[in-house]
Amino acid sequence: MIIEGDYLDGVTSKRIPVRLEVIRHSEYAVRILVGAYPAEGQQKIELKYRALKIESRIGNTPREIAFGDGQLFITDDNEGVDALIKMHGSASSSSFIHKLETNLPMIFIAVVTSGLMVWATIFYGIPRSAEYIAYQLPSFATEALGGGLAVLDKTLFKPSELDAARQQEVRELFAPYLAAHQGLKPKLVFRSGMMANALALPGGEIVFTDDFVRLAEDDRELLAVLFHELGHLKYRHITRRALQDSMVTIMVIFITGDIDTVGFLTGLPTLVLDLTYSREFEKEADDFALEQLHRFDIPVDYFATIMLRLERYYVAQASAEGVTARKIEPQGGADESISIGDFLSTHPATEARVKLVAEFKRSRGIE
Repeated sequence: MIIEGDYLDGVTSKRIPVRLEVIRHSEYAVRILVGAYPAEGQQKIELKYRALKIESRIGNTPREIAFGDGQLFITDDNEGVDALIKMHGSASSSSFIHKLETNLPMIFIAVVTSGLMVWATIFYGIPRSAEYIAYQLPSFATEALGGGLAVLDKTLFKPSELDAARQQEVRELFAPYLAAHQGLKPKLVFRSGMMANALALPGGEIVFTDDFVRLAEDDRELLAVLFHELGHLKYRHITRRALQDSMVTIMVIFITGDIDTVGFLTGLPTLVLDLTYSREFEKEADDFALEQLHRFDIPVDYFATIMLRLERYYVAQASAEGVTARKIEPQGGADESISIGDFLSTHPATEARVKLVAEFKRSRGIE
């Protein structure tokens, strides 16, 4: 059997057309004939099979056979090389791989299986792993991972402008409920520098902005939000979110093997995944808030009230800045469809949160 190809001597890049002859019943497996046949001076290179390093087959790309000191035989005759392997070697794994590559049903199964594995890793493996790690980390590590109040004070927040009497009033209101969750080591702080908001930090700080305190018309609305932020601390949401973002990035590096493309490939996909995780965390914190309101005999409707008030506040802020915003009406005629804005949101839609309150009341038999 003859296999046509090119020979490279390992010294220059010049390619010389040659023929590789597969030999049967000899101590040599192949004979490479270099030069015109049957002219005198034709060079013959005889090689044993174990001296050959045969490249695995990848589709129908040219195949390389390495031998000697950097010498190569390159051919497009993949069938001939496979026959050489079968004759002198054993059932080749490369042949098996090639059969898989050309088997459409197997390709379909492999693609579906890979997709399911990636999906399971993203939506189950990564969140569960991050949750486990978050609960094992010591407190100093979670604070460093999520970012502390000192960093935000330098970059985002400004000192509170609430008068001391109002701050003390809110502290006294919150005191028994913070004491009931002392295991979370919560610390109430007031800041300005951003619009109405409240957030929990990994170090245990629960930040209420001045505008948020002013926004509430009933102090029980503030309590509803306090319990929500305590839920974030209880379930270590910020730490888990940071871990999940890191894991998604590592997964992209593992799949692509190219760290230079990570910024591009993890841009929108990581954003969407991060927002998905964030909505799940918000839902978990909402559930915790409702449970705590019910536990302390505070009407759960105050949670819905402050959410609607916050919605109207942000709609007004957006309108003042010339940004079009969709106002949420949680009545029976509300639009139940999911918009792009809902999809690209870190929080559940307000109507969903109002509905959550109604479902909670129904499940507990609350009028």
